[in-house]
Amino acid sequence: MNVRLSALFLTTLLLTYGCKTAKTLSTTTSFTATITDEGFINCFTAGTTLNNQPIWCEASAVLYDGKNLFLANDKDMPAGQSPVFTKTLSALGDSTETPVYLTQPTFSAARKYEDFARTPDGKFILLTTAFDRVKEGSHDWDGYNTILYWRSGDEQHPYVLAPDNTSTTSMSYRQQIAKLLADAAFPAGMPYFKIEGLAATDKQLLFGIREEGKSYENFSYKAKVISVTYRIEKHNNVDRIRLANDWRIINNFDVASAHPELPKPLALSSLEYDPYNKQFWMLTSMEANGKLDAYLWTISATDLYANRPFTLVRDAKRQPLHTPGHKAEDLTLLDASRLLLIHDDDRARTTVGTRTRQPNQAAYTIITVSPQKTRRSR
Repeated sequence: MNVRLSALFLTTLLLTYGCKTAKTLSTTTSFTATITDEGFINCFTAGTTLNNQPIWCEASAVLYDGKNLFLANDKDMPAGQSPVFTKTLSALGDSTETPVYLTQPTFSAARKYEDFARTPDGKFILLTTAFDRVKEGSHDWDGYNTILYWRSGDEQHPYVLAPDNTSTTSMSYRQQIAKLLADAAFPAGMPYFKIEGLAATDKQLLFGIREEGKSYENFSYKAKVISVTYRIEKHNNVDRIRLANDWRIINNFDVASAHPELPKPLALSSLEYDPYNKQFWMLTSMEANGKLDAYLWTISATDLYANRPFTLVRDAKRQPLHTPGHKAEDLTLLDASRLLLIHDDDRARTTVGTRTRQPNQAAYTIITVSPQKTRRSR
């Protein structure tokens, strides 16, 4: 009898352990990465000023649509130019090619762009601002709370993502996000938050939260991902994107706890869906005591929605792939094996090789990635 009970107990224990192990098996494909190119992009003519002050190119968003590169500067630009512009990939570092500025008023009305996204079918491109400020009793800062979208190839006709066809900003979603991020300290809703990531699947938009707290002076760094379902509706023969009211937090990744050996504070600066490899890429960046850096991560959709940790991308020597001296702000896929990172180094005179950044330039890095077909348990 004792032998039977012992055998039964051992069998139950093994089955229980096996089930738990299976549940924690990661579905994320690990990647080996190598930096294969670096350089500077000329965002506008050297010496460009606004209100008699020199303008710096603080590039914060980038997207490759298979034909052109779209870039966004998070600073205002003088009349006749725009914070959103395009360049050809072949002339990425060519200082003689003038960018094509998207001068439609819709692009100039929104302020502080942070991330592009493209739907997996390639039909739509989206661009979000930071949502990091409002002015009580005034609409002056509503432009900081805007999501734009347009049909691929038709960037001359951008639309504002909103519940209706007449809104000029996406302010209507701000309160929904604030309530979603509510916590014990702010049960009525998060007073301050900052969006720096945007990704699109075939059914949902995912936003990456970098900061949240009481105000821009009192906040915590985050790597949090929230989601909302979208659909396409036809209005007057125009495709309009509409959001459901099913916002939820799907992943709250604690970088410091997962990798205490990495520098601090690292927080989300980009989130992108990779339709080639069916995974997501995330950048976390830091700016502390004059030090700029960023790290690359990946995760499968299953792991992301299960609130599992992101996987740190490493080089061939198994060291974390990062960009010392540059604050990678966004990334885009050039193809199945190459990522283009754009750096927002603020006004720092950063370097690439022997070259020093000028105010009208932004640094970029191209990374080549190779999948490692191994799964691992957490």
